[in-house]
Amino acid sequence: MSKKRTPILLSFYGLSNGKQNLFFGKLAYSPIRDLSFKDYNRFKTFKTIIALYRTHSIRNREFEMVFDHGSIKGKTDHSGSFWCDVAMDERQTKLVSITLSNPKEHVWLTENLYPNTIHTVKEKTVVISDLDDTLIHSFIHNKFKQLRTLLFTSVEKRRTVTTMASLIRHFSQLGAVSFYLSNSEQNLFPLLFRFLTLNKFPAGPLFLKQYIGWKQLVLKKKYSLKNLHKPAMLEKILELFPDKKYILIGDNTQHDLAVYLEVAKKYPLNIRYIIIREVSEKPADSLLIQHAKETLQKHKIGFYYNSYFPEEISWDV
Repeated sequence: MSKKRTPILLSFYGLSNGKQNLFFGKLAYSPIRDLSFKDYNRFKTFKTIIALYRTHSIRNREFEMVFDHGSIKGKTDHSGSFWCDVAMDERQTKLVSITLSNPKEHVWLTENLYPNTIHTVKEKTVVISDLDDTLIHSFIHNKFKQLRTLLFTSVEKRRTVTTMASLIRHFSQLGAVSFYLSNSEQNLFPLLFRFLTLNKFPAGPLFLKQYIGWKQLVLKKKYSLKNLHKPAMLEKILELFPDKKYILIGDNTQHDLAVYLEVAKKYPLNIRYIIIREVSEKPADSLLIQHAKETLQKHKIGFYYNSYFPEEISWDV
């Protein structure tokens, strides 16, 4: 079946801290090439989402990325993802092609799906924001509504969380760079990238969870905090950019506060603010919120937990 499908670069981003270049993404065999999510009707949205959960990961395969100067060899993991950390080469500015080895196959670079240039982060402050129910209404707390929205709502009709969108744009205007860290799986990279672009969010990398299949989507299991994608990825980001200040933005539908609090305890000098959108009241979280207030105040880290954030708050970036 794989031979009848097209090997594609499903997601990609190139980052640099001025000393190292990081290239990460996912390779997969896809039954379709059009993943633009531009002007889709309900049926095409449904068809494309299903196709994204039916892609076959290109697992444990060696490949070569060719740039406008030089090339880099890498290997995908068991989920088809890759993470290549190499010394910075200033002559490398953009990705040109990818070729799989054994057997040799040319990978389709989906047009206008992701930037193929290398983003050197020079800003002093990094905003790391969740996506689902933080910037985009995803209805995580309602499984039926979540699936209905995902499968049948076109990107143009997906709703932004207005107050949080204004907040992250405000930080961008103050000179911060934006990263997006979500528990959404890599299958949804085309949809989420299109959503962020369409709604004019600040450009930045999307760090998404590993690919899952259709059955896993429907029968998702809850994972313990130590097994979540976010803590591991936050660790990697702070290792790559140890000299930056961070603003961590999330919501209370999952474990954002608990995850961010652990990061703040480990890297108190790096964290400037933790901002949590209260999607719904959770009395059970009262002890965690109080603990967060006391801990973050001790480290002089700003903490905001509310359903909205007024413009008169003075943010120091």
